[in-house]
Amino acid sequence: MSKISRRKVIQTGLGLLGIAASSRFVNVYAQTRTYTLRLANYFPAPAAQSKLLDQFAADIQRLTEGRVRIETYHGGTLLGPAAIYDGVVQGVAQLGFTNLAYNFGRFLETEILDLPLGFPNAWVATHVAHEFYERYRPKEWNDTVVLTFHTSPVNEIFTAQKPVRRLEDLRGLTLRGTGWVGRFVEALGATPRPIPMPEAYDNVSKRVIDGLMIPYETLLTFRLGEVIRYVTEVWQVGQVYTFYLVANRQAWNGLPQELRQVIADYVKNEFVEKLANMWNEIDVDGYRYALKDSKIEVMQLSPEELRRLSQVANRVIQDYTRNLAAKGVSEAEVQARLSFIRSRIAYWLKEQERRGIKSSTGPTSVRIQL
Repeated sequence: MSKISRRKVIQTGLGLLGIAASSRFVNVYAQTRTYTLRLANYFPAPAAQSKLLDQFAADIQRLTEGRVRIETYHGGTLLGPAAIYDGVVQGVAQLGFTNLAYNFGRFLETEILDLPLGFPNAWVATHVAHEFYERYRPKEWNDTVVLTFHTSPVNEIFTAQKPVRRLEDLRGLTLRGTGWVGRFVEALGATPRPIPMPEAYDNVSKRVIDGLMIPYETLLTFRLGEVIRYVTEVWQVGQVYTFYLVANRQAWNGLPQELRQVIADYVKNEFVEKLANMWNEIDVDGYRYALKDSKIEVMQLSPEELRRLSQVANRVIQDYTRNLAAKGVSEAEVQARLSFIRSRIAYWLKEQERRGIKSSTGPTSVRIQL
């Protein structure tokens, strides 16, 4: 072999070794690189919702062996409740935790979950909401990656000055209610105000609003127990606020596949249940507070008033159906989705009974006795 040929062989061999070494370096770098994600949340830092998100961050860091680190920004310090979704789309935050009603009309197909459909409590509703997304995956979410849906507990009527014992008592009142909860407030004869929850306490204490349609848990989470005097139970119509946890699509796709799978598996197999339990437990705490606080009177509607309440709820559902039909979704398809939701409510209520989980609201088979 000539000297020139030997030189070419050596150069080629060195080149291949260099490529191999470079590939190993890239592979090792990819396996050891850390990723930091910012999570925006509007709940106060001491709230159970925020504490669970801190646990979520710690669990993800542990499961990914430190390769994914999540920085949590509570109390709207990074993004306010109505700005969270767009903030995630734009990359201000890589993860966002808020609810549908703050961007009312943007997620019209998913807003079906915010209708008064008879959810008995948050434990059932959270499981149904998660399944709804897995079943239908509305395209309105395509600019982010949905990790999961979950829901608040069911709403009651809170008032500061005037008790509500009949639907007529709502006339002339202004109640905080956003999205389809606000529509229900309006259909009941009151005036809805879409006030962000972090501002609710001041608005009630200054009598800007007369009350809210909101779950028991807010008596503690947002300290409403200090300014509310009357609770009228309307859980029988079963209306909730639907929440979501979404990721910025570019940031999500920038994670290696194995890390995405770890996060997705954790959410599906563990975090949904943790969310359901968290919402359920804090509403029991709020319910217990309402019953034991001598300043708060908890009232039940008569069977006749509950029947009238149900009639109003049905009208709100019909309004939603017409709105969605105007957007090109057939009434038959809407009815199919409603049937799916109701069938899953029945399934998860039976599952709750089987597991012996008690809630602040719902039929006597699952309602806690205090």
